[in-house]
Amino acid sequence: MARRIVVSERSLKQTDLGSFLPQILQSLGRRIVKLRRTRGFSQESFAEECGLHRTAMGLLERGKSIPRLDTLLLISRGLGITLSRFFSGVGGPR
Repeated sequence: MARRIVVSERSLKQTDLGSFLPQILQSLGRRIVKLRRTRGFSQESFAEECGLHRTAMGLLERGKSIPRLDTLLLISRGLGITLSRFFSGVGGPR
């Protein structure tokens, strides 16, 4: 039987993925910070470059927000890299 695709954070907590979600989000946030700093952006200037609010960027960098695909695309474009290169530094569950 196929597993149901979950879309809300609340539902994710009830699945196997839910226990790994905080780790994935924190790893994603660390990746954003590392790449942003490498390119010489402050958090605020990078958020502006991506068309995001600085508060939203802060939440993403701390792993406190689940980004939508379009947000991830904005970030990867702001960094000047592809999504696949962006995700190559994001660690999953161990």
